[in-house]
Amino acid sequence: MFSLSNAVAKQSMTVYEPLPKLRGGQPLMDYIREAQYKKLDPSGEKRKLIDRSNPERLRSGDIVSVFYKNQKPVNGTIIMVKRSGVASAILLRNKITGLGVEVNVPIFNPNVMRIDILRRPASYRPRNRHYYIRNSRLDVKEIKM
Repeated sequence: MFSLSNAVAKQSMTVYEPLPKLRGGQPLMDYIREAQYKKLDPSGEKRKLIDRSNPERLRSGDIVSVFYKNQKPVNGTIIMVKRSGVASAILLRNKITGLGVEVNVPIFNPNVMRIDILRRPASYRPRNRHYYIRNSRLDVKEIKM
């Protein structure tokens, strides 16, 4: 007859040390967001531009110049600021030879070196998004550097 005790082989199991906690108890999405900010904006300058508590933040109506790594700078009036973390963007409007041109600029794009505020209005218009100025008497004039 077949003996059951002889059929079962004894195996030793290897036990490893537990891995160190990478996030230190921080929620996953907060950790990922901070890691992206460190990678895309190590100095924190771009974050300050969109921070609502900063009095020097970008606002609709400001005239700015955006400097790229391998392009000419782009000038324009901000007509929209989209604040959504790393996907934050501004919409610039300018008139070039009488034709209205709009440029959507992702703030945390690695090709954007810096954003300089050239001029602020004496008083800001109501609303945060100035889509209503398109093709009206309020439309922007040609902005040169």
